[in-house]
Amino acid sequence: MEQLEAGDPRQVGRYRITARLGAGGMGRVYLGRSASGRAVAVKVVRAELAEDPGFRARFALEIEAASRVTGFFTAAVVDADPEGSPAWLATAYVPGTSLEDAVRTHGALPQLSVQALGAGLAEALEAIHRVGLIHRDLKPSNVLLAADGPRVIDFGISKAVEASGLTRTGMVIGTPGFMSPEQVTGKPVGPAGDVFSLGAVLAFAATGTSPFGTGSAHAVNFRAVYEEADLGRLPSGLAAVRRCLAKDPGERPAVPALIMEFAQALGETDAQTAMTHALAATVWPPGPTTRSREPREPRESQEPLATEPRPPEPKTDPGPAPAPAPTARAVSSAQPKPAAARTNVRAAARTYTPPGPAPGLSRRKTLLIGGLVLIIALALTAWWFLVRGEVRSPKWTFATGGSASSPTIAAGTAYVSSYNGSLYAVDVATGNKRWAFNPVDNGGRPSSAAVSGNTVYVATEEKIYAVDARTGKQKWEFDNATNSNGGESLVRPTPPVVRGSTVYINGGTLRGGELNALDAATGKKRWAFRTGSLSTHTPTVSGGTVYVIGQDQARSHLFAIDAESGRKRWEYTGSGSFSHSPAVAHGTVYVHGRELYAVNADNGKRKWSVKAGEYTGSSPTAANGIVYFGMDDSLCAVDAITGEKRWSFKTDNSVHSKPTVADGRVYFGSQDKRVYALDAATGERRWTVEADSYVSSSPAVADGTLYFGSEGPPAFPAGSTGEGTLYAVDIP
Repeated sequence: MEQLEAGDPRQVGRYRITARLGAGGMGRVYLGRSASGRAVAVKVVRAELAEDPGFRARFALEIEAASRVTGFFTAAVVDADPEGSPAWLATAYVPGTSLEDAVRTHGALPQLSVQALGAGLAEALEAIHRVGLIHRDLKPSNVLLAADGPRVIDFGISKAVEASGLTRTGMVIGTPGFMSPEQVTGKPVGPAGDVFSLGAVLAFAATGTSPFGTGSAHAVNFRAVYEEADLGRLPSGLAAVRRCLAKDPGERPAVPALIMEFAQALGETDAQTAMTHALAATVWPPGPTTRSREPREPRESQEPLATEPRPPEPKTDPGPAPAPAPTARAVSSAQPKPAAARTNVRAAARTYTPPGPAPGLSRRKTLLIGGLVLIIALALTAWWFLVRGEVRSPKWTFATGGSASSPTIAAGTAYVSSYNGSLYAVDVATGNKRWAFNPVDNGGRPSSAAVSGNTVYVATEEKIYAVDARTGKQKWEFDNATNSNGGESLVRPTPPVVRGSTVYINGGTLRGGELNALDAATGKKRWAFRTGSLSTHTPTVSGGTVYVIGQDQARSHLFAIDAESGRKRWEYTGSGSFSHSPAVAHGTVYVHGRELYAVNADNGKRKWSVKAGEYTGSSPTAANGIVYFGMDDSLCAVDAITGEKRWSFKTDNSVHSKPTVADGRVYFGSQDKRVYALDAATGERRWTVEADSYVSSSPAVADGTLYFGSEGPPAFPAGSTGEGTLYAVDIP
């Protein structure tokens, strides 16, 4: 971490700049702090790039896509301003060193550490590819080794630089020795290109050198295209690395298969559980390479570091020599405590001072009694936080005047719709209203919002609107009636979904449902697909396919539609009603009714199904090898591959809130007027928030803050006090 110099910014957007972290292909990278103290890595774009309109346009698209990447092993995009002066991008700060520095300093990693690294990086690539991005510059310096696993940074941005028009003819953006042959030769680069780069990164980690040697960029690139990789020192247990480095993209393994292979090498079935296994077995972190702490500002700006008090040395006979201390491996191989327990156990340990020897007691007995007291105190602390869970308070609330929709967070603004007919833009730092948009039609009841660049998209029962994100002024509207009989409905209109330059909206009229694809800039219809009669579920877009629910008089149908042409690829008909929007992960579509179905995303064939409750529950969320969904009064978690139950958590009322997974936690609301934060792997409660009324909306997580909306008129029962509220809660 470097000191700030003359010319370095002291403020970028809403972030105070405290130190320089380094430089990248885009420009300089700084350590920034939000008003709440959250640390972020702020990438400030080089002036010559920022002045190019083509770069800014591409940069905005890449940021929009990168902000949808939610994998555990990626550094999340938390804020950006592609139109700023200069343009900038902020990602979550990852305390830890790069893989490049770790290997250069400490040498090659052990085989088990490389397998854990491979599982994490493969899952990161899956999360990146899921939103249509290709990393294109995966290399050791873009892999950070945090205490709880690796993180991939800078995904998607290299394409913006390469397409800027400022690169010379024939110039390729990338790093020699880690680019795929197709990228070096200027051919189209797809997910298989990132797999090649992954193989090169893992080979570097396992052997300490690049698999294509050193020398000039031309020489290294030539070997990557025409010569075999030097893998003579690669351990035998890393055969997958050899397959990743195949010259033919079609011969490289798919990312889901790599996740499974690396995870199984550690005795698990998914990357996040494999990393938990690695942490417990001292496979991770790999040597003295990480520092599990928040970044410190340069020494000149720091106060003196506090030191913890040490108990006075007793002046009694120390007795027999103590037994040898356990080795580091033995200590760290114990199962790691959950985060909440670790924090509070450490706090309890700091406040506990062993008593001095009491009269008539030997030092050994005194220490024994003190140890028992400490164990009981720590056990009570752990029980309180693991079983009861902490109850947290919001840092601010915003009254919406009617039932609040699921919030959408973008560029420092929370967008939330209300049953009072308004769409609100709320400053996330203060909770103050920036603007309100009131649709001109009487359909009211706007949907949740979708945000892309400087435009917010929202639907009512009659229309879909495009609104300027900065001013709240309408840009265009499209007639999209969802209630053709003119009657009142308490069902919120289907939210729009934006991918690239297209807005997808499910009209769902009672005469026959219609999925519309609209030009995001003009609102002009590109194509329409008839889905059946009533269809009020949000479409899901993944990998060039739109997955949408249709309903006829007897059954529900899951359609896979080509996102560009609107042509049907396949159709799956279930035995009952599909009550919620589908989720897509690991090449599988998950759709929920009274059963949870897993359907092959390529051909529409059912893989498995499990009973999913008597009531409608919630839409499913798939993350890290687990599918989460509401079932009656519980949140359930099942294995994404087999459908086997992982765990369930019971609340005091129905669960209709679609769960949100972020940073190892799963967040959801309940009709018992609470929002819960659970451990995503085990289902253990970490903390809760009390709301003023029911919570059916899906929470959102951004920049260390949880956002959610509560119910209010007219959805809230008569005679109750709920007004409809947007909440912002700091995540511990």
